[in-house]
Amino acid sequence: MMGSASEPRGGSTRGRSVDRRGWSFRALSLMVTLGLSACASPPPPTFDLTAPSSGLSARGGRQLAVTEPVALETLNSQQIVVHDKAGAVSSLTGAQWSDRLPALVQTRLIETFANAGQLRRVGRPGDGTIAAFQLATELRQFYITAGTGEAVVQIAARVIDAATGQVISARIFTAKVPTTGTLSGPAGAAALNEALGVVLRDIVRWA
Repeated sequence: MMGSASEPRGGSTRGRSVDRRGWSFRALSLMVTLGLSACASPPPPTFDLTAPSSGLSARGGRQLAVTEPVALETLNSQQIVVHDKAGAVSSLTGAQWSDRLPALVQTRLIETFANAGQLRRVGRPGDGTIAAFQLATELRQFYITAGTGEAVVQIAARVIDAATGQVISARIFTAKVPTTGTLSGPAGAAALNEALGVVLRDIVRWA
């Protein structure tokens, strides 16, 4: 009887010990989760580029495939690039593009052709369009100059015969637009968007 009386006390003690260890583990897990949530910062404000819808004119012709622009690594991202007076490259703090810049420019260039009434003649390579020509572009400049407060966009474009690979025509398009007020995400993105609009209109008229 003494043996049977001591067993419940021993079993009860072991149960309380297990419960305390389980509670401690759950509490620690909760603290780590809350700590990680507190350290996580919200994503920076995102800005988009738009395709011009007015002041467009385009000549009818054969179908055209618009390839994604090539770009240096500094422009092949979502960062809004800034050049300082010494030419050092950085990015605008607290702001980013809505997509990789080359992919975004390709989309807006195709939309600009569509806005000019060329939707059936222009598309991406591989989307089913049997194109006689390709429009190949290169992003050479797409940044804010901190020294002058200007947004600079420069795109080199080539029209290539898809059958022979021969360059039919080539041209460089450049636009500069001053930023307004203090350099910030909204001001920088708006100035770059305006400069890109000038370049896209010129490319569509030319191509």
